[in-house]
Amino acid sequence: MNSVLMQHCPKCRKAITTTMLACPNCGFSLDKNHLAQFRQQWHNHYLQNQEINRKSNRLHLIWLAIFAIVIAVSWLVNG
Repeated sequence: MNSVLMQHCPKCRKAITTTMLACPNCGFSLDKNHLAQFRQQWHNHYLQNQEINRKSNRLHLIWLAIFAIVIAVSWLVNG
């Protein structure tokens, strides 16, 4: 019995056979050079998202500190 090896398309994540040269669902080329380029772009996008998340976390901490200071000052003035 022949067993067909399956993989997932990196772009649309649909199941395709390992012998295909392009995804029949989205047309993504499965050429090794194209895959390497896609992985590099994905990695760069991942790094950019990490940097955005770091900046967002800092901004949230700043707002939390400001809010805590306002609460503390109002508590001291009214208390």
